[in-house]
Amino acid sequence: MRVLIVEVVIHLPWSTSLKDKRKVRYGLIDRLTRRHRISVKEVDCQDAQQTLCLGIAGVVLSEAGGRELEQSILNTIENHCEGEIRDWNAEII
Repeated sequence: MRVLIVEVVIHLPWSTSLKDKRKVRYGLIDRLTRRHRISVKEVDCQDAQQTLCLGIAGVVLSEAGGRELEQSILNTIENHCEGEIRDWNAEII
């Protein structure tokens, strides 16, 4: 058994308020948790209206499964988020 841990920073250049950011955050967290059965939490930058920092964790059976899940999460974020990924750190332990 392995654990995939991802920290992603997303820039939302169009966001003018924390309310705008909250809409994106709730939608993205809901989509990721339902589609991939993972845990997602905003871990930093709570007061920054144009920056969304998410921590993601998921249990996988193997290293290959972890890389596959990582790619699937990345694709979901790229396809369903209106922001730009600025930083992506993933680790399988």
